[in-house]
Amino acid sequence: MQPMHLALLSTLFLLREVESGTANVSAWTFDHDDKEVSWNLPGSKTDPLALGTTRTWGCLCELQDFACPYHLATEHYQWLLNHPTLGSDGDSPLFPTKLGSHSPKTKVIATFEQLATLLNQPLTSPDGLRLFGGHTARVTGAQTFALAGLEVNKIRILARHSGDTILRYVADVPLRTL
Repeated sequence: MQPMHLALLSTLFLLREVESGTANVSAWTFDHDDKEVSWNLPGSKTDPLALGTTRTWGCLCELQDFACPYHLATEHYQWLLNHPTLGSDGDSPLFPTKLGSHSPKTKVIATFEQLATLLNQPLTSPDGLRLFGGHTARVTGAQTFALAGLEVNKIRILARHSGDTILRYVADVPLRTL
């Protein structure tokens, strides 16, 4: 697995761990002329394998200090093509385990925790609560977009979430901009 590609792309597309772990290569389409990647995502939280909503990101290389979803996806796809034991056919896992299977939710969360450890980030709060879980990428993405000035309703659309949960994700972001 390419852990940084998993984390960054899951964050940019506001995914839950189950969506990242169950994604197949066929979920992605590329428009190389326009430098865009489209990801066919679940339209429902209750059935993460039921694809139906597509989100498209173009090249964001001109934005300073912001990951480019198009180039990250093309790098990851090229890695899949070049890997000697992984398939790049449509049914192959997009973010395979070392054994080439889909990543269970616990392994995706463990990957987030390993990346946090490498970045010297705490894994628990001062109260002893775990800081990384299944919605880590989704929350981080929502906060990043809010900090960049994206309206909450647009973040809801990106997240495929119409409820008020997004408000909880971004509640402290205005304080960071003071």
